[in-house]
Amino acid sequence: MLARQFRWGLVGLGRIADTEIAPGIAALEDHELTVVVSRDQGRADSFAASHGARRATTSYDDMLAADDVDAVYIATPNALHAEQVVAAAAAGKHVLCDKPLATSVPDAEKAIAACRSAGVRLGIMFQTRRFEGVPEAAAAVRDGVVGRIVMAHVEMSAGRNLPRGWRTDPALAGLGTVNNIGVHAFDLLRYLLDAEVAEVAAMVDREEGFSVDTAAAVLLRFDSGVLAYVNANQAVPYPQNDFVLYGTDGRVLGRNLSRPGHEGALVVTTASGQTESPATTSSGYRETLAAFAEAVQSGNDPSPSGIDGLRSVQLTGAIATAIESGAVVRLPSS
Repeated sequence: MLARQFRWGLVGLGRIADTEIAPGIAALEDHELTVVVSRDQGRADSFAASHGARRATTSYDDMLAADDVDAVYIATPNALHAEQVVAAAAAGKHVLCDKPLATSVPDAEKAIAACRSAGVRLGIMFQTRRFEGVPEAAAAVRDGVVGRIVMAHVEMSAGRNLPRGWRTDPALAGLGTVNNIGVHAFDLLRYLLDAEVAEVAAMVDREEGFSVDTAAAVLLRFDSGVLAYVNANQAVPYPQNDFVLYGTDGRVLGRNLSRPGHEGALVVTTASGQTESPATTSSGYRETLAAFAEAVQSGNDPSPSGIDGLRSVQLTGAIATAIESGAVVRLPSS
């Protein structure tokens, strides 16, 4: 339970805001959605009425000036994130930003510096970390339950659900499926392996008529030596949304645990046998909202943090270079 009511402002009233963020705030004890912002006043009014927000406005500046907003959730197009984080920090508001933090490394660094200078907390919505079974998988790796991890694989797909709207515009989205879905897989691997990516290679597909990627196959080598493969796509109708960690003494399988809204299981296989624990991915957004507020009130950095957001942007920048050049790209050491 929080020490007091935690009051949210929300900018960007698209699908995730409507289906996950606003309902997630409403479901949490001692949380309140106070102000929502859209470019269209009618849309803002309708959203506020649907989700019980106190006020609706078209002015982000007005929301930032409000005394009854402790933190801002940013759910706007990708290219707007960094600028809006900087503005929120200048207004003294804590920020939980939808992924990616920015579409370039310099912009991500500016966002982090602004929050650090203002003394506000910055978190990123990598909700996959809080799916059931994922922290237990990370603990199994940390405790050496399956020996030394050698290989890892993540598949992530929302089914055949090609990018739409601003997500098809490289100027607003940056990359396509890589930024829509793939970044969650990369952060999941960083979290599970407690390691950073050292080098990356990538190939993508762009369906006819699209100027952004619609499917991506990415190879990664972590600084721990682990090799990993990510299949992130919006192109296939029946994906298998699993993650697998192969160790020298066993295997950790998150069956149907890499995408939100699913029922799955964590399966650990060793020479001693196999254990299987049911798990759901339905509460990741809500749990991340709650954890962010608790971090703010305790004065701690949230997990995922702004630094996690920067690492993600550094990686997607390297992936973009790898796509364009066809080369293996090394990342700077963290």
